[in-house]
Amino acid sequence: MKKLESNLSTVKIYESDGASAAELLDLLGAGASGIKNVAVVADNAPIPAKDALIKELGSLVKVKVYDAVRPNPETADINAMASDPDFAHADAVIGIGGGSVMDSAKALAMLAANGGNLDEYLGNSPARKIEKKGLPLLLMPTTGGTGSEVTKVGVYTSGTGRKYTLGSPLMFADAAVLNAAFLLTSPPSLCASTGLDALDHALESIWNKNAKPETVDAAIEAAIEVITTLPKVYESAAAIKAGKTPDAGDTEVRRDMLRASCKAGIAFSITGTAAGHALSFVLSENWHVPHGTACAFTLPGVFALACEEPSTVKALARISAHFNPHVKDDEELVKILALTINRFMSEMKQPKSFADLGVDFKKEDIDKEFSRAFDDPKMWNQLPKATKENIYPILEALC
Repeated sequence: MKKLESNLSTVKIYESDGASAAELLDLLGAGASGIKNVAVVADNAPIPAKDALIKELGSLVKVKVYDAVRPNPETADINAMASDPDFAHADAVIGIGGGSVMDSAKALAMLAANGGNLDEYLGNSPARKIEKKGLPLLLMPTTGGTGSEVTKVGVYTSGTGRKYTLGSPLMFADAAVLNAAFLLTSPPSLCASTGLDALDHALESIWNKNAKPETVDAAIEAAIEVITTLPKVYESAAAIKAGKTPDAGDTEVRRDMLRASCKAGIAFSITGTAAGHALSFVLSENWHVPHGTACAFTLPGVFALACEEPSTVKALARISAHFNPHVKDDEELVKILALTINRFMSEMKQPKSFADLGVDFKKEDIDKEFSRAFDDPKMWNQLPKATKENIYPILEALC
């Protein structure tokens, strides 16, 4: 395994297209702590390399697989996993899947040490707080976008249907392993949705009140890599879906996408996300829009709003200058970047209106449905400051 260095993350990050089960257990400290029982959180996506790895783990330690994970993971499902008698014997947790799986694995590891049920930790005034580091935790993404393997947050849907972000430095994984082979069976639509989520992570950590020079640098690097790689991944996924046999080139672009997603995850784990993610929660809660697609839905409008902040213009110009070195004017560079992002979003068939989402939604319903987004701490991170006066026009344009 190749270790990827980052001075902005406490997570030990490795890259390997064929890490063995024994190597994974070593990352969890199997030799020191004598890990004998492992809770594996996964989903039922048909990924042969994932299934083979879980089987190999089972030959070395006792494995209990928890696969009751739905998109926008529900607290009821996670609470049921945590209360399973077998989970009480778990020495470590391994999450292998997309963002919902990895977030569920974080919650399980946390609950094992802190007790209670997940709902008690959610909201702006929770009944419980995270006070202890959870079980040893290893995360392996099977999509290129969420960056959850390196973040201190999880997103959970409560029994009321509301989505909440739960975050603590005590929720960081101990290690993350990026395996490009896990991504080879992802369909084009999933590659687009998760890849745009990664782009939004990078951009929202730029137009963010918590941004620092080092996080802006990391986000710029991540955004450049996503913009370079995502169209290639989408094209590759479409070709594989049409019958092409995956080759080394297909694996390489997915490896690049995982790195980019991971870098974006590191950046937003420090800053938090902003308005686009706050709005996306309403879209997912009300109409079950996939997370990445929901984030991308308002990206063009939030991008334009963010450009009212001079520091954001300078950062976005740095991204654009990578692709357009002959252009010297910052405002022109940002216009080109906006056109570039809008173009490949169209090429990846992203919805551009509520009608495209299949939602009958009118302007007069905006405040009724979206006012709660302004109670979301993510909205408070936006630069310039997000208000109903500057956010609602973005939604009106989509009606």
